[in-house]
Amino acid sequence: MTTAAPALPPFSINPDPSLLYLTPGLEAALHKTRYVIENRQGLTAILGDVGLGKSTVLRYLYQSYAAREDCRTAFLHTPSYKSEFAFLKAICAEFDVPLRPSQQRQESELNGFLIEQLQEGRLCVLFVDEAQKLPGSQLELVRTLLNFEDGKVKLIQIVLAAQLEIRQKLADPSKKAIRSRIFAPSVLDPLSLNETVDMLDFRCQRAGIRNPFEPAAVEAVYRVTGGVPREVLKVCSISLEMARSQGLDRIEPDLVEALYPEAVYVGE
Repeated sequence: MTTAAPALPPFSINPDPSLLYLTPGLEAALHKTRYVIENRQGLTAILGDVGLGKSTVLRYLYQSYAAREDCRTAFLHTPSYKSEFAFLKAICAEFDVPLRPSQQRQESELNGFLIEQLQEGRLCVLFVDEAQKLPGSQLELVRTLLNFEDGKVKLIQIVLAAQLEIRQKLADPSKKAIRSRIFAPSVLDPLSLNETVDMLDFRCQRAGIRNPFEPAAVEAVYRVTGGVPREVLKVCSISLEMARSQGLDRIEPDLVEALYPEAVYVGE
């Protein structure tokens, strides 16, 4: 007997790339990032405030490159390494590069691997989420990796996803070298009202349900969330649950406003 798959939650906040609604702003960010990778420019960044979808965008890119036979990819979710050497070994482990007992030998091993991949026509792409957590010495390692080149192109392409606070670290005069290496960074913005409407329609279509939100209810959601995608999904998720518990097929603005009165909203 085959067990049916559970229904897809329409407003899940998990960073699932299959649920990513591509606004024009996200399309532009993806285009720029792909340009940097495909042209082997070395380093780019996707920046944004909390809840704007950086992790989902990064996973979306990672999945697209991991599925290609001409790519080798590595993904670091939450960098919290004790040292620069530990960070380097984590990168090498993701690429299945043999581990060595010293940082110098480890860098040499990685460099040899990257040269081999270039000769075989493969792209090597490193994705680092929550990159604002990288301390200065580990940001310096990122800069060191960008020195791996064959005279024409960078051997490794690096995509950092980070909260806006990373700009404070990069503004330090000691980080001028790596700051100057970031090619075509993207900064994510909140959704507009129209984009909020379209995202909710997209999510409901993916879940196989009718969008239960009346237009005025979507406006109420937008007012209390400011168009921050994670907050929009949280508000919509609990609004849908409360509507179902009351036997309602449609969600009116008064339900949203009762759950999230603007005066006490703490989503920011």
